[in-house]
Amino acid sequence: MRRLLRITIAAVLALLVMHTHAFATGALFVRPLNSSQTYQAMWIKTYDATVAIQDQLAETRVDQIFLNETNAVVEATYVFPLPEGAVISELVYWFNGQRYVASIRERKAAQEEYDKRIRQLLDPALLQYLGNNLFKLNIAPINPQSEVRFEITYVELLPYEFGTVDYRFFLKTTGLSPKPLQRVSLNIGAGTAKEFKRLFSPSHPNSTDTQIQQISPSQYRVLFGDENFLPDRDFVLRFETKRDAVDMNVITYTPAAVDSFGRDSFYALWITPPDTINADATIPRSIVFTADVSSSMEGERIDELKLALNSFLDHLNIEDQFNIVTFGTSVVKHRADLAPATPAEIAQARAFVNGLSAVGLTNIAGALQASLAQSYHDSTANVMIFMTDGYPTWGELRVNVIVDSAVARNRKGVRIFPFGIGPDVSKPLLIDLARRNGGYPTYITANDSIALVVENHVKRISQPVLSQLSIDLGGLQTYDRYPVVLSDLFFGSQVLQFGRYTNSGAFSVTLRGKSRQDNFALTNNVTFSNNPGGLRAVARLWARHKIDYLLEQIDIYGELPELVNAIIDLSIRFSILTKYTALYSDPNTAVDDDNEVQILPKNFMLEQNYPNPFSASGTFGNPETRIVFYVPPSKEQQRVLIKIYDLLGRLVAVLFDREVAPGRYEVVWNGKDLLGHDLPSGTYLYRLEAGEVVMAKKMTLMR
Repeated sequence: MRRLLRITIAAVLALLVMHTHAFATGALFVRPLNSSQTYQAMWIKTYDATVAIQDQLAETRVDQIFLNETNAVVEATYVFPLPEGAVISELVYWFNGQRYVASIRERKAAQEEYDKRIRQLLDPALLQYLGNNLFKLNIAPINPQSEVRFEITYVELLPYEFGTVDYRFFLKTTGLSPKPLQRVSLNIGAGTAKEFKRLFSPSHPNSTDTQIQQISPSQYRVLFGDENFLPDRDFVLRFETKRDAVDMNVITYTPAAVDSFGRDSFYALWITPPDTINADATIPRSIVFTADVSSSMEGERIDELKLALNSFLDHLNIEDQFNIVTFGTSVVKHRADLAPATPAEIAQARAFVNGLSAVGLTNIAGALQASLAQSYHDSTANVMIFMTDGYPTWGELRVNVIVDSAVARNRKGVRIFPFGIGPDVSKPLLIDLARRNGGYPTYITANDSIALVVENHVKRISQPVLSQLSIDLGGLQTYDRYPVVLSDLFFGSQVLQFGRYTNSGAFSVTLRGKSRQDNFALTNNVTFSNNPGGLRAVARLWARHKIDYLLEQIDIYGELPELVNAIIDLSIRFSILTKYTALYSDPNTAVDDDNEVQILPKNFMLEQNYPNPFSASGTFGNPETRIVFYVPPSKEQQRVLIKIYDLLGRLVAVLFDREVAPGRYEVVWNGKDLLGHDLPSGTYLYRLEAGEVVMAKKMTLMR
């Protein structure tokens, strides 16, 4: 008799919340309906995924099939993690061969509807957000010896670190399936506006189950797959692009008629340092490490803090100035003012650190005042690392007064990076302090190493490239920008901003800042279109940032109805799960019910290509263009062709020709003909053909 894996859902959730990578893929746990028996992990029959990567934006569509091999009707819980920062955008539920698309609802209402359907022995699915980008999907009932299939789509901004970008696909199934998977497959298309320097898989090097094919200098296709396979590790794809200087990219999206995103357009802007940098090009720093040494830091925490401070000293550059400020009831400065990072000064600072002990209350206001009174310079990158494990308990206790005072005293543009240790920290203080001073908060849990978290951060800010950044978008009218205050640009990391705009046209986008040598300015001419189209993921990532901002406001001001309602509204309109909403799918409700959210248009739709015009040579910054079309839900399978014609009616390219299911599709054209030759500048027609349906639009190619 085959051994079944048995586990309680509480144990699964506890382990996953603490260690997201402990189980790196979705798993289905079932038990007989309405029973109190122990859950058992069910066989993952197949696990397939398709991925589209453009620059650092990735959309992943996961397709998993599970088989209920028991002879009982069961209820199930599907638990799965997503990469940090990823946004789930769609849930499709297959039951008895029928496909249903879930809709976002307010969480309480979705739970009530789910419970009602369960009592009627119907077939709903309820997907909820548990925190830490962990999701739980409840499904019932599942018939004996039947398949359950789920398609989940999510988008993410891939992390950039020191010139490399990683895409991680959660593939590890060890302990989650009682026997090998019948099939595992992964199909990745990767493209970038820059040429790739290299692309490889560090997780599966020289593996016979991995195929990497270069299509062009800016395009790759990656295939991974096996049969009768039990994956024991995640799949990681890593790539680097060629970048000789500071670079600024802008991608936009204008909502289509089928969207529920509103009329205004969206943009994503990111600033990236060069691939390499000389030591004489980095800006000297004036940096202060301000650390809580109150009595609550006694024991392991003070030991970890000492390791973190020593790591901070290890990463000082010879031209930096630094100081260490500690606080309990009183505030103690290692030096009265900033000191040069000479070997002698660093040695004395180590002696100061090694002699620290934890005692007293928590005088946060006094510590910030002393730290901001240091002699920061206009010619340096000014940074403060601020660490505490509690609330203010001495001196000024009002959070708003403490933050307002810090902002008023911060006359030299000091970027403040707060670290909160443990669960008992004042999130309102740390959030507001960071946002209003160009930094971001970091929270260190009981399972984290204080020293390691701080060391990683210190490395990221060790080589400033540009300070005091600002963006001038010309005459573009924008709102809801996140973040408003930009951080400094450090070698090895990026600066990002998401926003919305109301007008359109070609605008000069200028990045300004201070480099080591002089004032810095970089201007790109960017077309901000108002024609429907672009990269749809931009809209959802903007919404994710706005939701995060509103959640931070709730941390500060509490669950005010206007804040909660705004989050629910964004969650529903942008299909983003939050703690206030759930994805609900009811197979007993028709997909075309007027009361249901329509994910797809009722008819075929062809969007305007984006960007338009575009330059296949890259002369104008857009080496390819994208064409989006929709197949309506009324069509089960439909052959669709996308063809390119010149103005004389001659066929010059076929971009797409295959049978497809209802959904949204995107194709890319690089300005080449059927034989792979470059086409000349001019106006071209792109045409959709699907049975009796024919649609066409114009585009402009520039060389």
